[in-house]
Amino acid sequence: MNGQAEYYGIGPEQGTIVTEKDAYRYALERCLFGTMEEQAEFREMLVEWFYSGNWIKKEEEQDGERTQHL
Repeated sequence: MNGQAEYYGIGPEQGTIVTEKDAYRYALERCLFGTMEEQAEFREMLVEWFYSGNWIKKEEEQDGERTQHL
């Protein structure tokens, strides 16, 4: 072992080994070009994460007024 961590796939990823060096590239590739379900899940998680800091989500109510959601 060269001291670098590796990720060993289980379930549908059984047999896949990803080095720590390649982990970001592999994860990004799977999130951007995976199944439609994987892409939708990634999109939702990314938007939620990105806007979780300095953003306030506002939605229009039926009467046209906006409400603030934290």
